[in-house]
Amino acid sequence: MEILKCSQVTKIYGKGDNQVAALNGIDLSFEKGDFVAVVGASGSGKSTLLHILGSVDKPTAGSVTVDGVDIGGLNHREAAIFRRRKVGLIYQFYNLIPTLTVEKNILMPLLLDKRKPDKDYFEEIVNRLGIQDKLSSLPSQLSGGQQQRAAIARALVYR
Repeated sequence: MEILKCSQVTKIYGKGDNQVAALNGIDLSFEKGDFVAVVGASGSGKSTLLHILGSVDKPTAGSVTVDGVDIGGLNHREAAIFRRRKVGLIYQFYNLIPTLTVEKNILMPLLLDKRKPDKDYFEEIVNRLGIQDKLSSLPSQLSGGQQQRAAIARALVYR
């Protein structure tokens, strides 16, 4: 079952003589359960591609379909809701909210949708990631690895 498809995805930054093609006619598709690595030299467009696949950015041309939804046609609000419900983004710098506990950071996607967390699933995630004893801590009280695991838990909490 195809879960993601890109057709002729192009992303161009700048105009005129300052124009840079970060992506040029990318075609790819993934089936549910595929494990994919995006590799390449610095500046080759990896982050740009991932931002487009995660609906953080839009392509200049082409289309991206995720789970049957053309994400290029989503407005800003729809894209934010789509990301929250369908995409687990884990950033290099974690993007944890510094004033919220680890528990609230992990549950944030569900809280924004006013959904009740599945307590058993939540406990399974934090136990597997070894951060069950850090739930009442603030991100600044965690090591880098613990912050990374909290970000991973947040990406997983919506299943």
